[in-house]
Amino acid sequence: MWPTITYETHAWKRDPDDLAFIPKNSRRKILSTYEAALPAAIANQAVDLPPALLQRISEVQVVITRFDEAQKTREYNLPALLLRSESSSSSQIERLTSSVRNVALAELTDQAPSNALLIANNVSAMRKALAQDSPISVESICDIHDTLMSRTGELLGLRDEQVWIGGSPYSPHGAFFVPPHASRVSHYLDDLVAFGAREDVSPVAKAAIVHAQFETIHPFTDGNGRTGRVLLHRMLAMDEVLIHASLPVSAGLLHDVERYMHALEMYHEGQIEPIIECLLDALELAVVVGSRVATDVDSVLSEWNSLNTDRAGSSSHRLPALLVEQPVVNVEYVAAHLAITNRAARNLIGVACERGILQKVGNARRGTFYQASDLISVLEEASSLQGIRRLAAR
Repeated sequence: MWPTITYETHAWKRDPDDLAFIPKNSRRKILSTYEAALPAAIANQAVDLPPALLQRISEVQVVITRFDEAQKTREYNLPALLLRSESSSSSQIERLTSSVRNVALAELTDQAPSNALLIANNVSAMRKALAQDSPISVESICDIHDTLMSRTGELLGLRDEQVWIGGSPYSPHGAFFVPPHASRVSHYLDDLVAFGAREDVSPVAKAAIVHAQFETIHPFTDGNGRTGRVLLHRMLAMDEVLIHASLPVSAGLLHDVERYMHALEMYHEGQIEPIIECLLDALELAVVVGSRVATDVDSVLSEWNSLNTDRAGSSSHRLPALLVEQPVVNVEYVAAHLAITNRAARNLIGVACERGILQKVGNARRGTFYQASDLISVLEEASSLQGIRRLAAR
């Protein structure tokens, strides 16, 4: 049996002057002590799974491997496209939404809507995590989180205060869950990193447990859910479950958020199978979504290629692959990434607009940008709950 969470008592102190501003009904509920979670250390915890679950893990890993292998033959960066879907879905789990266009725009300018800027940070955090080539560490986890939370004004680094989930904003009393005291966070993360380095646990099961334990520790003041889901990808990449591709795992979790949250609750009660099964289902759906997106992008690029009568070697033949990675561009971005002059980039964009590949967007305040509407439509379908369900049903 996986160890259940226990609790320890801590003093709760508030400045009397602060209490004067708290509504009387809420003030009555504030006590002098509270209970904070005390999870067990897991670095050396035995992971015993039933044969049927181990068999299913093996089967899902085969499916993922086949999908992953198929991506290395592509002439464009599908992982770059799918991590946008992943970032959007992960943010939606936290009730944070924005259009695909605005998120792509946010990667080029700070003048984009605020939610788009936050989700764009999620894209950056995903890229940073997948670029890491060493085992996970407390430092690398903090680096992912700090990238995610940049431009938000939130505290960076490990928390030094008590946080809680649900209940009142004034104290942890009556909260749905109270994570460990801040003084224990560093120790718990060291233990988590040690568990993540083990080689005697199935990679998918290990990723699920690392995620659940991370969410239990809740090491940051904000952004724990999104950081924990980025960490899922880092674990799968580190253990070479995914080498060439990324998968929109959060799209699978978004499909049934209630079940996902319940699985995390069951982890607190010593049950690891629900979160492992939840991740397996999410991975299976992610492969379906990823495959459908790849097919749709192939169709879009094929149509674009049929419109291109330019000589071989022209920059116009390299533009589609660039748009897969960044579906909203400006002249400066195209010039820098295709290594051409601004004048050549302006001419290239003009031709792409004539062919219907790009459309002009933006305004005087934000500047002039161009979007690949066909690709954005594909991404919108893969980044919303309704779209994910349509893709899965095709």
